[in-house]
Amino acid sequence: MITSYEIFVPMLMGSGASLRTGLKVKQLGCSRVLVVYDKGLKDAGIADTIVENINNAGVETVIFDKVLPDPPDTMVEEGAVLAREAGIDGIVAVGGGSSMDTAKGINVLINNEPPIMKYFGVQKNLKKGVPMVFIPTTSGTGSEVTNMCVISCTSRGNKDSVVSSVCVASLAVIDPDLTMGLPPKMTAATGIDALAHAVESITGSQANPLSDALARDAIRTIAKWLPVAYRDGSNEEAREQMILASTFAGMAFTNGLVHLGHSIGHTLGAHFHIPHGIACGIALPEVIQYTSKTEWKKVRMICECLGTDVPDDASPDEIGAAAKTALRSLIKSVGIPNLKDLGVSLEDALKAAPAVTADAGFAMVPYRITAARVAELLKSAYDA
Repeated sequence: MITSYEIFVPMLMGSGASLRTGLKVKQLGCSRVLVVYDKGLKDAGIADTIVENINNAGVETVIFDKVLPDPPDTMVEEGAVLAREAGIDGIVAVGGGSSMDTAKGINVLINNEPPIMKYFGVQKNLKKGVPMVFIPTTSGTGSEVTNMCVISCTSRGNKDSVVSSVCVASLAVIDPDLTMGLPPKMTAATGIDALAHAVESITGSQANPLSDALARDAIRTIAKWLPVAYRDGSNEEAREQMILASTFAGMAFTNGLVHLGHSIGHTLGAHFHIPHGIACGIALPEVIQYTSKTEWKKVRMICECLGTDVPDDASPDEIGAAAKTALRSLIKSVGIPNLKDLGVSLEDALKAAPAVTADAGFAMVPYRITAARVAELLKSAYDA
């Protein structure tokens, strides 16, 4: 039986697409919008250009530039207070996943009482928010085309998600020009996040024909173009291909969902403050090797997309080992550090294993494993 699936977000794609932001915001019926970004985007000149474009279309702007990595619930709630007091009727988020997750959280709280943690999980009865336009400036999170936001809960010390139509953008503006200045480390971290979205969605329990097709294309593209973008950030074709791959991977995991790799990533990020893309990549090769026990046909697809030849008579274990080697090679080629490099002790890393099994994404694993087995995966990845 084919699992149901859908595409959520209309997209405007191509070089210079962001120059039509103001026109598109006005067409959505907005007259005063909250523009959400972090201070780094202002320093880069990107935020001011977008704000000016919106103003030139006759739409007022209210600025929220306090976005932090791994958006804390308290910061999201502060932004929601500003949005309500300013009487905004639209939101424009510019930046990476943190900006878009912040905007989504604010939208949830515009017409629903705080705190945001009340709405963690799948929500079908939230009051509607306002139209949102998302403009990614990295090639990794895919948040511009997903129906969820990931928020750091400061009182619990973990991350959780709101999954709702209120988190869906009215329009995603995909402009590769905005990624041209992305530094190598950020290029690598966000690119590996996109890779994790693709390989997890193709091997998880909710995989379907749409997510598989999108994921395969994303994996092929990332394998070819991420090393190029990492080495030469001014390569226009690499930047265009990577932002397309990121969007396709986001669409894939919105339908197929992610699983153990992201559960590990969320846990490592919350416990050790490791950037999300790096945290998701640390044990990704071990995670995909683990999935080969039941999903060896899908793991063979991953090998093919990575350009790795696997004999026709290879066993599931051999297929998993081949995928592990290929993924590790790609991850290392763009300088992603391991836990040892990051200064995390092996003892502390292994202690985090039980928290991995408590992450919401763990429910999507291909087959159940124990915290002890998760610890084995972390041990294998520790200094790989």
